[in-house]
Parts: sequence; C-alpha cells; structure tokens
Amino acid sequence: MPAMSPDPVALDAARIEAATGRGVRVLLVDSGVETSHPALQGVQIPCWGVRLAGGVTPCVVEEGGGDAVGHGTAVGWLLHQHAPEAELHSLRAIGPSLHGSSALILAGLRWGVRQGYDLIVCSFGTACEDFLGDYKRLVDQTFCRNVWLVAASSNWDFRDAEYPAHFPTVLSTDYAALHGLALQRRRGNLVEFVANGENLHVPWRGGGYRTVSGCSFAAPHLAALAARVRQTHPAWNVCQAKAALYALAEDAAQ
Repeated sequence: MPAMSPDPVALDAARIEAATGRGVRVLLVDSGVETSHPALQGVQIPCWGVRLAGGVTPCVVEEGGGDAVGHGTAVGWLLHQHAPEAELHSLRAIGPSLHGSSALILAGLRWGVRQGYDLIVCSFGTACEDFLGDYKRLVDQTFCRNVWLVAASSNWDFRDAEYPAHFPTVLSTDYAALHGLALQRRRGNLVEFVANGENLHVPWRGGGYRTVSGCSFAAPHLAALAARVRQTHPAWNVCQAKAALYALAEDAAQ
C-alpha cells in the first residue's frame, strides 16, 4: 500500500505557526510607542512622526520613542509578543485622545508604502467619506507594491463602513474573546477576520498597564499572523496571504 503524502495545507499551517516574523519589516501607524517602557526592554523600535512643515505640508521626521496616548505602545507590544523577530518601526500619526487628521495619516501611510515595508498596521479607521478616494488610491498602491495592510474595523459593528478596513485587499479584523492567535473568518463580509481583542492586559503610557478591549487590539494579533505568513512566503501577494489565513481560521458566527 503506497504511503500517504503529507497534507500540504497542514504542513504550511505548521510552518506559519512556528514562524516568528523574522526578516519582515512592519510599520505601526498609531499614537507612537513608549520605547522606554519596561515591557519593551531590549526591543529596538525606530520611531518616526508625521508633522506639518511650515504648518501646511505633511512630512515624516525621525523622533525619539514616545506615545501621545498609550494606544500605540499596547499595539506594538502585542505584535512583538506574537512575532518577536519582526522588525517593528513606529510612525506617530495620532495625537491625544486618539484624534488624528486623515491628511496626516494618509501622508504617513504613503510614506510607509514608499519605504517598502512588508506590512503596515492601522489599529484605527475613519467613517468619514471625505477621504474615501484618497484611501482607495492608497490601498491600490499597497496592492501594486505588495505591501500588506492590516486594519481594525469598527468596535460597534464590523459591518459599519470604516476605512481602510472596508477594502477587499486589506487584512481587516473584528475582535472577540479568543485565545492567543486563534483566528475566525466571517465569509461574505469585507471585514473577514475575527482575532483576539477582549480583556487584554497591556503596557500603557507612563510605564503603566491597562486592561483593554477592541478591534485596535485584535489588529496586532492578525498582523503577527500576517508577519509569520510573510516570513514563510515572502513572494506572496495579499490574496495568497488571505488564502493561508483562511486555512488557519475557523468559521465565525455571523
């Protein structure tokens, strides 16, 4: 009786689960990262910020590690926990109270695409359609340059249109009480994935900690999985990455 061949899908899933994100360059667009936080001791995170040059033109400048809120520190730490060998960079584009200008955010995202990051993480979104065309062009650029974009959906209802999550070539996620990097899939929706994002104890601004919930904190879990996929399949495009993530996910309740 001939020996049965190993299941290629199962073998690939095992490779992804064993990966660490090594060699994958990740840009976290958020409120900044407090690189001096004890939870991030020994982690090298180059930091950048988007500012208005002359009060008019958005530009990206190098800056020291700092967090306007605490949000970016939490997201960066979660990503590092699950993809510890990914090369994580921070771009501060969101200010206090998690407010950010779409013009500054888009400038930062465009910069990330030009810099050739493998993965860009947006743990936020906007429901304002004034910049819909700009986000669409940005997402098209990420697809054409094979930069994978991970985005959080609305905390209130994943079906509510928020951008950039509501584009089909974006890796978008809702949140639920899951374990570790467990992943669920909602078929037939623009926000296809559900990742762990409930009651997470995370580092926060000022050297402290908080317990948080939301899609913002599911996004780094999905991003860590995406970094592992990118490590094991560096030439894949985002559609192939989605197929691999589908294979790892269980069907979620609609």
